[in-house]
Parts: sequence; C-alpha cells; structure tokens
Amino acid sequence: MKKRSQTLLASAVLAAGSAAAAVAAEPPLKTLPSQQDIWITGTIQRGNGQYAPGDYTSLRLDRPSTSPCNDKVVTDIVLGKAGIPDPLLLLPYLGQRVAVNGRVICPDNGIRFTPTPDLVFPIY
Repeated sequence: MKKRSQTLLASAVLAAGSAAAAVAAEPPLKTLPSQQDIWITGTIQRGNGQYAPGDYTSLRLDRPSTSPCNDKVVTDIVLGKAGIPDPLLLLPYLGQRVAVNGRVICPDNGIRFTPTPDLVFPIY
C-alpha cells in the first residue's frame, strides 16, 4: 500500500510539472502598437451591438494580442475611422481572412482599427 501511494504521488508530481511547463512554453501576448502603421491578419466579420451600437465591421484577429488602450486581451477589433465604427468598412471582404494595413487607435470607448482600404489582401 505504501509503495502504491508513493507511485501515485510521483505520478501526480510529474503531471503537475509537465502541465506547468506546457503553460510556460506558450509565448506571451504581444501588445498592439498604438498610432503606428501596422499589418494585422484576421477575418472580417459583421457585428451588431456586441462591441459598439448598431451595425459595424470588425476584424477577428488570427492571434490574440494585448490592447494598448487598457492592457486587456483583444481577439476582435472594431473597424472605424477616427474612432467611429463604420458598417461598410471592408464589407466586400466579409467572411474572408485578410492582411490589412492600418492604425490602432484608442478612443474613449475602447479600441478601434482604422484600416487603409487600398492595402487589404485576401489570404487563401
């Protein structure tokens, strides 16, 4: 009985150690730069009130990042101009995975991405 308890304890210690190593192996999230031209990849989606009032388009990021506005994890960014959501911005790319150039801005009500509509490339 004593030997079995020692074996179970050793197994539990090894399992806990490997789980901790797996968590430590994940790279830290990168913070999106604010007010700089950057390239972001993700899927264009249509929103309806979850992140902003009314209809809007958003970019679902390929990889979560940290917001420069409030240090929270970001997976979706509302697309807009000068901090105002735009329901037609990049609508032709709805449902497509794209690489897009633009700037992250921090208006009073969250995070926005102002894309350059001429610099959008579908990723297949």
